Amino acid sequence: MQVSYEWLSEFVDLSGIEPKEIAHRLTMSGLEVEDVEYRKPKFTNIITAKILKIDNHPNADKLHLVTVDTGFATKQVVCGAQNIEEGQIIPYASVGSRVFSRKTGELFELTPAVIRGVESQGMLCSCDELGLEGMQDEDGIFILNRVYDSIPLGEPLEKIMNLSEEIIFHVAPTANRGDQMSVVGIAREVSALFNRKLNFNPKNLPTLPKTDNFKIEIKDDETCKYYSIGVLKDIEIKPSPAFMQRRIEACGMRAINNVVDITNYILLEYGTPLHAFDYDKLDNYLCVRYAKDTESIITIDETQRKLTNQSVVIAKKDTPVCIAGVFGGLNSEIDDNTKNIALEAAHFTSHTNRKSARSVGYRSEASARFERGVDIELVRYAQFRAAELLQKYANAKVEGMVEIGTSCAPNIEITLRNSEIKRILGIDIPQEDSIAILENLGFELLGKNEAAAKFKVPSCRVNDVYREIDLIEEVSRIYGYDKITPSLPKIEEGANISFENRTLKTINNLFIGSGFDEIVTPSLVGENLYKEFMHKYDYETSLRVKNPQSEDATMLRQAVMPSILNVVKYNFDNGQKNFRMYEVAKAYFVKSQADEDNSGVEEQRRLAGAVFGSINNELWRDKTPVDFYSVKGVLENLFEQLNLTKRIVFAPFDENDSKTYEFMHPAQSAKISLMGKNFTTLGYVGKIHPILKDDMKFNQDLFVFELNLQAILDAVSQSTVKYKKLPVSLPVTRDIAFALDKDVTNETILKAIKKIADKNIFKGAKVFDIYQGEHIEQGKKSMAYRITLHDESKTLTDEVIDKEMTKIREGLVKSVPNLVLR
Repeated sequence: MQVSYEWLSEFVDLSGIEPKEIAHRLTMSGLEVEDVEYRKPKFTNIITAKILKIDNHPNADKLHLVTVDTGFATKQVVCGAQNIEEGQIIPYASVGSRVFSRKTGELFELTPAVIRGVESQGMLCSCDELGLEGMQDEDGIFILNRVYDSIPLGEPLEKIMNLSEEIIFHVAPTANRGDQMSVVGIAREVSALFNRKLNFNPKNLPTLPKTDNFKIEIKDDETCKYYSIGVLKDIEIKPSPAFMQRRIEACGMRAINNVVDITNYILLEYGTPLHAFDYDKLDNYLCVRYAKDTESIITIDETQRKLTNQSVVIAKKDTPVCIAGVFGGLNSEIDDNTKNIALEAAHFTSHTNRKSARSVGYRSEASARFERGVDIELVRYAQFRAAELLQKYANAKVEGMVEIGTSCAPNIEITLRNSEIKRILGIDIPQEDSIAILENLGFELLGKNEAAAKFKVPSCRVNDVYREIDLIEEVSRIYGYDKITPSLPKIEEGANISFENRTLKTINNLFIGSGFDEIVTPSLVGENLYKEFMHKYDYETSLRVKNPQSEDATMLRQAVMPSILNVVKYNFDNGQKNFRMYEVAKAYFVKSQADEDNSGVEEQRRLAGAVFGSINNELWRDKTPVDFYSVKGVLENLFEQLNLTKRIVFAPFDENDSKTYEFMHPAQSAKISLMGKNFTTLGYVGKIHPILKDDMKFNQDLFVFELNLQAILDAVSQSTVKYKKLPVSLPVTRDIAFALDKDVTNETILKAIKKIADKNIFKGAKVFDIYQGEHIEQGKKSMAYRITLHDESKTLTDEVIDKEMTKIREGLVKSVPNLVLR
């Protein structure tokens, strides 16, 4: 997108700010400025002149001899343009002037010329020859008096056109920032960045009266939230004013005529697309609806475009006259004979507009804005502004407007806590600064106290700001990311790993250690995948995509196995004959109606896998194929690692199981259940059904399993591992030996030591020797223990160690009968 410095300065005072500084600050705040272009007119010595007389060329039928008055001399020029008339004021280039060649596009200097035997004292210039493409729609000489009033003769053209150096910003708004697709939107950013007032209040515009002479209708509510037609009559089609043409051209668009230019001008200024229909071609009725697959439309570029049921159209009765928010139709186009117009202002929804543009293979300036999101509350004011300009520059007479739908944005209120700004950014930003930033961006302050402030989100930002973190982002990018000092987080406490993550890590390690490869498959699947692999799904509880991109991504899966089987088949078809794979994924089920606090969707973790080929590596001599028990053994190992073995039951399929799992072999599969307060079915393991095996064209048996991992995680103890800082000192060990009665147990000694020892430094005791025999009395035994002492904050001294060991020895002698130190 391109926007001129001069146009921006109409909405915000830019005095004293260098264009490069504006570009830098915009880029650092998230709106990339790709280039700052400085434009100057490249032609030289072009002045205004008046056509006094037009004669036929004596030696050429298609050429004229044109006499012009430059204000201080008359000149004769040979010219072939067909749009000139006596009395017109045009750009005149004398010998020595520099203009562009229409053939090569290169600048060249005019030299004396004789054309078909007649001397030409210069040339009359078109827009192309002046490098002013887009300033005039018709081919031929640039007729200045159609655009400018009271033009003196002999004046430099750049003075008449006010063509001083023009500064153009080339910006690249991100996909979520539809508000930046306009001059006003960028001016709002500049206003906030430099803390200068934004001069924009569309609510001061005069409104339009109502009319009953036109009927409109929205037949599909999802396509359009608001639709309006303004009827303006007695339009005079002519070139738009020079300032408007210059601004439109600076933004990369082409001037057409005053009506079209005004709609484009509003699109660029407000970011709100408008469209003007020829009123007399509409039969006083328009509707917004989806197109039919049998329909087509010839657009204003004279291209016939086939429509689909994804195309949103504006139609009169049964005939489409416009692809809504994308492209106008030739059958309702404004032309030189237009006298009355129907001015459309609408809010087409982003997702339907995107599909509609894609369905016809065309993306316009309008659709680019509707896709990002248009400010719904600005739509009516854009229409009012356009009507005001049409009255001024097209002599339009307003009959009235008709509207349907709502033009109100949703009310979003967000509380911004000062403490949360500090927590996220790591710096203190004074509350008055954050409030000023947000107010400059259009957020309304609803209230505040010392700890927080509450804001209402402006209508231009409801598409991307709805959480506290979004407000913090707005504050931080305007405040300046470069002002945020990088710092490493200080961890005061040990990090905790949840039992769930710890269990998942155990599962991953076990399967990888058993030779499995982990895979990841898409959660979005299509109904065909279920059918291909003999799976069922519950339509009522399925979570379906409203606007799927393809038939392979219509719903969130209710089982992981179809995806696993799809990967297995792909690998087998590509020559892989031995593989083990598993996936930890989610299945999705609609359980209740969604509300503000509950999505209504259950996300259930699943563990699924498949084993194919030999038990051993393919290079081994033993080619024993995988069987049911080898796969069952992997799962038994898993349950043992999770300490669930005693609660797990493998049971053969019964009749109901065979119906539920039609894709599994009924005699070589098992249902897996978890015993507890409730008997929970975890899943299944076994061989795929022979029919499915044949359909997949396998030459060996495939064994699969799928488990309800969420139920397993719930069953595992929720103990956590707590991490702490590494100690600054090393532990110390000392040995102690004694003789005592042979019936004294190790547990008795350990309890005695723990009771005697200093808990601050005692870390444990282990028996490492038990002896009965020579040199030991009958009925006695000798035991030796290794005592570990450790102070994590400092190194223990010999004095402390000796004192502690003496305390333990003496305590054991007193507390354990007949104990004798050795």
